[in-house]
Amino acid sequence: MKKGTRSQETGGRRQGAGDRRQEAGVRSQNGGRKPGRWTLLLAVVVLAGCAAPKVQFTDSDWVAHVTTGRGCYERGDVRRGADAFGRAQERARALDDAEALAVAAVNRAVCLQQMDQAAEALAGVEEALADARVSAARQLELQVAGARAELALEQPGQARLRAAGVLDANPPPILRAQALLVQGRADLAQMEAAAAEQTLARLAPAAWRALPASLRAERAELEGRIAAVLESPDRAWTWHEEAVLLWQDAGRLPNMARALAEAGRQAWAAGASEAASDRFWRAARSLWAQGLRDEAVHVLEEGVACAAAFKDEVAGQRLADLWVTFQGETRPMD
Repeated sequence: MKKGTRSQETGGRRQGAGDRRQEAGVRSQNGGRKPGRWTLLLAVVVLAGCAAPKVQFTDSDWVAHVTTGRGCYERGDVRRGADAFGRAQERARALDDAEALAVAAVNRAVCLQQMDQAAEALAGVEEALADARVSAARQLELQVAGARAELALEQPGQARLRAAGVLDANPPPILRAQALLVQGRADLAQMEAAAAEQTLARLAPAAWRALPASLRAERAELEGRIAAVLESPDRAWTWHEEAVLLWQDAGRLPNMARALAEAGRQAWAAGASEAASDRFWRAARSLWAQGLRDEAVHVLEEGVACAAAFKDEVAGQRLADLWVTFQGETRPMD
């Protein structure tokens, strides 16, 4: 075996050991007591934006996996989050616990969809839904997760129907908002911008303001896309600027950078050359710093094209300087 391969495997074992130590730490904290119900409810609320029913989970292994998954997600490590929730699913199967499997499936689906693995997310959701013992409240959470996955799989009609079923059940505001976002995206996917606008208006502004930042960011982005389709770039630009701040507040930095790039596109469409170039520059820098280098280069190229279109030499030079920085960081060391 080659030395590099051995090192890679050793690193993988160390990471796995780190995850196991983290999970063991959850079990041993607070004098060895099992985490209380609030920990589990928080895991579901943070990840899936769901109002969880009051169910007591007592298996320490399952609790440890879910808590690890939540921690990974909050740090932005969705891959390890998905792995931890996958282990929670396995533990739930071993326990024959339908509710525990539902919680793990919903939260893993959130992670998987951010990894563009919507089909796998949907499969986990359907497995959990197939168990008749799952409570009505958990079923609503699963249906929302399923609708989001179907939308990502470009199945707007199915997603709309699933979301409609959730709305018919008079769900709590956090689930209602998610179902409306699914329906609004489905409307827009079928080029029904006015219908999408009306769909989002079914939740009062005060209710939107009370939601987590990530859901408000999703709403802002969708409103921006609707405004763009309705040929209102100024309004679209304003919405995407709001999305930038909300994603930042939610700690979702890749989404924040992509919202910055979209704000640049809408500012360009609105004729605001200086603002557009600035947003492209900031988005490219952020994406590059996050390791999303292909995206960063693409956004930087958009910025250069924008500056050239407006004959903005100052912005063009600033973007060119950033490109030089990128090249310097990728040049092999002597």
